[in-house]
Amino acid sequence: MQNKIKITAIVPAYNVENYVVSAIESLLNQTEKFHEIIIVNDGSTDGTAALIDQYQNVAGVKIFHTKNNGQGSARNFGLSQTSGDYVYFFDSDDLLNVDFVESMHALVSKKTDIDIIYFSGESFLDDGCRSEYMPSYDRKIDMEYPSGIDATGFMLRRNVYFASPCLYLSKTVLWRDNDLAFMDIVHEDEEIIMRLSCSAGVSLCLGKTFFKRRVRQASTMTLPKSRRNAIGYLRTMESIASYCKRNRAQVAPILRDLVRRFYNILRGYFAICKAIKSRPEYIKIFILLIELGRLPAPRQLYEMGIPPALHVRLSAVKQKLIR
Repeated sequence: MQNKIKITAIVPAYNVENYVVSAIESLLNQTEKFHEIIIVNDGSTDGTAALIDQYQNVAGVKIFHTKNNGQGSARNFGLSQTSGDYVYFFDSDDLLNVDFVESMHALVSKKTDIDIIYFSGESFLDDGCRSEYMPSYDRKIDMEYPSGIDATGFMLRRNVYFASPCLYLSKTVLWRDNDLAFMDIVHEDEEIIMRLSCSAGVSLCLGKTFFKRRVRQASTMTLPKSRRNAIGYLRTMESIASYCKRNRAQVAPILRDLVRRFYNILRGYFAICKAIKSRPEYIKIFILLIELGRLPAPRQLYEMGIPPALHVRLSAVKQKLIR
């Protein structure tokens, strides 16, 4: 009899004493069990550590306590400890449908060459939280793609290329063979998703919802933006430009889509800089646009709020490239 494919959950946790128990319970109460659940307490200063330690004798649960190095670092540490065939990153204040593991087992057991499975999620408001921010994570797709490049392009064109690692299951070897790791930045999920998805082979997209994201006060999503957010977006743009330059032939079929994503992140970067009254790094942006090899049209420059001086300079460079 063939051994069942092992699925590992990795859960970084930081100051989530009001939510971590319900999150862990949603992982434990699956109709089929995870191979292992790795919980990394990322230097919490509230009661999170004590609550997590209550699970130290539960079969399959592995608990680690580290200094506060950020969510990306905690995920990387968990990845280094896994013995599973597939890995699922889960946030410690959210919930997971009870049939997640059973459904994933059914899919990867039938087709073992699947590198990554993308699925849908939905948002819900925490008790007492009032927020107009209720993101939708509906993939609206049920399709298999022969390569990660194909899947990436299709999701980008359909506007369902969600970055959260809680919205995909991926092969452990995909991370290790391609030397992939989360950066130690805010928006680390936005940075890693392109490198991961484009490195994948067979990719499956599902419209079914498995993940439930809690919208609450004082979370990464709802906290006021800061300089760290701007830096995170800048690093993400650096990653996109560098990846496209290094892998020009590979990404050629979807370069237009990746460039569009770069511009969307650039708009977000300018919006954050404006909100926090911080001067954008125009010279760095100029260099990245040249490296990307696809300079924006005048209308795009205007919409992104690029100052006139840089606008003129970019337009002049573009005309030279056209000639």
